[in-house]
Amino acid sequence: MTNSFFIKCIAVFQFTKDSFLFVPELILAWWFLTKRIFLSLYRYWDTKLFFDKIFFIFLFLQLLFSILPWFSYEIRFFEIKESISLGPKLNSVFILLGLLNFFFLGFWKSQWTRIWFFSSQMVSVVFVIWGYLDPKRYFYDFVKPEEVGLHIPFYLFLGSVLGAFVFGYLTFKKEDEVLGRLHT
Repeated sequence: MTNSFFIKCIAVFQFTKDSFLFVPELILAWWFLTKRIFLSLYRYWDTKLFFDKIFFIFLFLQLLFSILPWFSYEIRFFEIKESISLGPKLNSVFILLGLLNFFFLGFWKSQWTRIWFFSSQMVSVVFVIWGYLDPKRYFYDFVKPEEVGLHIPFYLFLGSVLGAFVFGYLTFKKEDEVLGRLHT
């Protein structure tokens, strides 16, 4: 029994020693992999048209602002005031649409992605307007609407949706012009 325990302790020690010796190699491998990914992304970014770069930035901002909390309200516990920030009930819809738009339109272009983009932007705008008009149904349901304040990410999300819509249209128009010139 003690011989078996002693052998297992030596094996654990050997494994730990080998693991620590492997860490520098692992860090070096991750460094080269990360560098290659960022260089590839930079080369990809460098090939994009000007409007496409701005469109890409607006898609990223739309994703970012869909994740951040849009509302805040204050709760009073005895004499202590506490400010609570929260996102809308439909936050997962806004995040999913932002994520899909960012990846589909940032890295892949086709006819169906254009239809997807404009449809998803319209869905986002409709849900935001409905939520603004009836916040108890679409944004939050456990506080009074008059106690809730809007955070800046709500307005920035709307601005990013509008910016993405405008620059998406301009990007698609410019791509069609370039493709039209190539086909004639």
